[in-house]
Amino acid sequence: MKVKHYLINYLTNHLLKAVSEEDILQITEDGYLHKRRKLTPQEVATLKEEAKMMQDSFLWKLMIKEVEYMAFLRMTAHAKTNDDIVFGKAVYYSTDLLKKFLEGLSNR
Repeated sequence: MKVKHYLINYLTNHLLKAVSEEDILQITEDGYLHKRRKLTPQEVATLKEEAKMMQDSFLWKLMIKEVEYMAFLRMTAHAKTNDDIVFGKAVYYSTDLLKKFLEGLSNR
C-alpha cells in the first residue's frame, strides 16, 4: 500500500503539469502580479476590459450554459452512481469559479 501511494505521488509530481501560484493572477495591495511581475496599469486596464467583454459575450454565455446543462444531465438522467452526482456538482462549482473570476476582475 505504501509503495502504491509513493508511486502515485511520484508520478503525479513528475508527470502532471500542475499550475503553480506563479501561473495565476494574484491581486494584492501591491497591485496585480503574474509570474512575480507587477502588471503595468495598461496591462491591468486591458485585463479588465477583456474580462468585461468576455463576461458579456454571447459565446461565453453559451459555453457556460452548455457545461451546466451537461453537469445537470450527469447528475440526473445519466447518474448511475453517487460519483456522477459529485462530478456534476464539481462542474457547477468550476463554472461558478470562472464566473466569479470574470465578475471580480471586470468590477475592480
